[in-house]
Amino acid sequence: MFALALSSIRHNRGGFAGVFVAVFLCAGLMTGMGVLIESGLRGGTAPQRLAGADVVIGAPQSMPVPEDIAVPFPERVLLPKDKVAEIASVPGVERAVGNVSIPLATGGGQRIEAAAWDSAALAPYTLVSGRAPQAADEVVLDGSFGTGPGSSIELSHGGESAQYTVTGTVAAGGSSGSKGAVSGEPAAFLSSSGAEALWPHGNAVTTVGVIAEPGADPRELAAAIETEVDGVVAYTGERRGDAEALGGAAGRSMLLLLSASLAGTAVMTAVFVTAGTLSLSIMSRRREFALLRAVGAGTRQTLGLILREVLLVAGVAALLGTLPGFWLAQLLARQFTTGGIIPAGFALAYSPLPALAAMALSVAAAAGASLAAARGAVRTTPTTALREAVTENQALGRRRTITGLVLLGAGLVAALTPLAVPGLAGLTAAAGSALLLIIAAGVLGPRIVAGVLQAVRPLLRRSPSASMVLAEANTAAFPRRLAAGMVPLALAVALGSVQLFMAPTVEAEAAQQSRDSITADYLVSAPAGISADLAARIAAVPGVQAATPVARSAVLAQTTFLGMEDTVEAYMISGLGEQDLFSTLDLGTREGSLERLAEPGTVALSEDLARSSGTRVGEEFSFHYGDGTEAAAVVVATYERGLGFGDLAIDNGTLREHTTSALNDYVLITADSGADTGGLSAAMEDLGLTMLDRDALGAAGAAERSSESWISVVGLLVLLGYVGLSVVNSLVMATARRRPELMLLRALGATDRQLRRMTGVEAALMVTTAVLLGSLLALPPLIGIAFNVSGQPVPTIVPGIFLALAGTTAALGLGSIAVATRAALRQVRE
Repeated sequence: MFALALSSIRHNRGGFAGVFVAVFLCAGLMTGMGVLIESGLRGGTAPQRLAGADVVIGAPQSMPVPEDIAVPFPERVLLPKDKVAEIASVPGVERAVGNVSIPLATGGGQRIEAAAWDSAALAPYTLVSGRAPQAADEVVLDGSFGTGPGSSIELSHGGESAQYTVTGTVAAGGSSGSKGAVSGEPAAFLSSSGAEALWPHGNAVTTVGVIAEPGADPRELAAAIETEVDGVVAYTGERRGDAEALGGAAGRSMLLLLSASLAGTAVMTAVFVTAGTLSLSIMSRRREFALLRAVGAGTRQTLGLILREVLLVAGVAALLGTLPGFWLAQLLARQFTTGGIIPAGFALAYSPLPALAAMALSVAAAAGASLAAARGAVRTTPTTALREAVTENQALGRRRTITGLVLLGAGLVAALTPLAVPGLAGLTAAAGSALLLIIAAGVLGPRIVAGVLQAVRPLLRRSPSASMVLAEANTAAFPRRLAAGMVPLALAVALGSVQLFMAPTVEAEAAQQSRDSITADYLVSAPAGISADLAARIAAVPGVQAATPVARSAVLAQTTFLGMEDTVEAYMISGLGEQDLFSTLDLGTREGSLERLAEPGTVALSEDLARSSGTRVGEEFSFHYGDGTEAAAVVVATYERGLGFGDLAIDNGTLREHTTSALNDYVLITADSGADTGGLSAAMEDLGLTMLDRDALGAAGAAERSSESWISVVGLLVLLGYVGLSVVNSLVMATARRRPELMLLRALGATDRQLRRMTGVEAALMVTTAVLLGSLLALPPLIGIAFNVSGQPVPTIVPGIFLALAGTTAALGLGSIAVATRAALRQVRE
């Protein structure tokens, strides 16, 4: 049978070339997604400033979630300072050094991270000139600052400037030629007293660097430390980078979530498109299968032959397709870095597993699609199969019709879920409904084509053009062929519309809520945050009527997803100063009063979060601060503008205690009536601050949404590129198989020009239907998303982007058929 399969492949090289391309692209896409998922589990950043430590010790930096992925804490979880001595007492430890990180800014506004001099040995940094800092106003810098011992430098913490004397310069590994830190960022080291004066958590450290005794194995030492010291996590090798920078671990978790979500869509799309290509290939060979049945081949024999053919072609294609998949993963990783999802220097994890999984999925999808498409052709009687090889059986089976209608209903229900389920659950359901609707359209494709043809048939039949009459006859005879090209194009339009217009819809409402919630005149900021003392000085500046310091962070809270299961999500939280709060903010309070936020143990929630968590005013809301501290606060108010300002509001001082820097992000100020803007701005500049119009304040979570939107667009472009290549492949393959049909029409007197016009009309009908269908299928999800975020069923659609998407889709369809038709006609003439 394999010999017969090989012979059949050689005889049908054109058709199997299309199958090869489809499986090749499918395997490449799946491999790329698999590498990203594996990197979310095993990838990370290499250690930089702690590269000299054999073991790095930190506190547990993520919240375990039963039967789910642990969620990383947004802030640094600190270790009690007495843990340093406990770790140092473990056998095999030569030295344990507590590490802290202090945000500073230079006089030019450059932000740097400073540490105590003791931790310089963990990089390792060594002095190349001068001496170590001793006094609180002394500092050691690396060569990137361009200063030497004895010079002075202005550094600010929390917006408050101070002069420091440079006592020495350092270089990584003792190389005097080194101009920067190991991490590529400027390095600054304060004296122990200087670091203690600025570090807001005096009884805690961020990490502990361990230098092992000679001959000690780091992994064994790490295990011993975890056993003997409670509440710590030990990192060795490349994992030390996770403890050093929160961006590595957080980026890995975000990469895992986003790539898994993108991979799910990619796999479904790839299987769907590959199945369509395989079905087209099988349909084009129905006459061959009918002849096999006529000469005595059984159903199982014919299916076995088809399966062997597909396994041979798909196996080779999948194997070769995995190679560009690794390149695709690198390309996506670079875009993830650009979008801020993963930090620079994040290393992907490579192994054969993604390639093996991609090969298995691609080959299984191809084999399953071919068997499903061939069942009807090989089970019918030979005479019926020969008849249907000339014209398609236009009737859809009852099961297929019912399946399509059920999927269509499920997609519509999911799209309209926000009408009944607000918050993240409703948004997720609406966004995911597009695939259900597209699959339903694919199942019901021939019926959709028949309906469209019924509408345009009078126009085509009354036309004096022979090309249009021929196009109508061909379309009526082969609706499945037209549907096979129409559905992938509609998939591109629908998926593209949902992904491209979901972010603008959400961001437009968030920006509007942010504008409505800020009633202050100006926003004051500093490069590395604003201290509480400086915020008080801002309030005392002449011309300032009201000043509200705002600190921002995120918390982890458990909410209900679709009313069925609990999930842990990160929510933006704002710490608000109690002074003149209502002169600078209007969050749209619905119940309770924000004035009570000054009371200990209180919190205000957005309406969406209160609803999804099932918490009312007067009840306790349980959550974890960004630094891992568990808390339960009484809800004293709910407000409506959570998308623009954040889902939680709390007392400013309370929140700052649970942030790593303990600084404010900005201060909102309302000016006195008639106050001089220029004079007020100059006064802020004298304090080393920048005063901006309130419109400069972005909506809460805007940066995160922008990053995720960027990644969605990148992922969408990859998917659309894949769909586009697959559509071109399918259309070229389908058109090339029409050579006997074109030969017959030419023999009956049709000219090449008429035949090109005929296929052009068919292509125009297919493309127009695909664009309209894709647009129609995208509307329910977009309406549901718009209602979820704004309460109004009006999504934000950018006409230029939609026209570009529709135009590209149309060009793919029309161009592919035009090129394939010309090639087929050349073969006819030969």
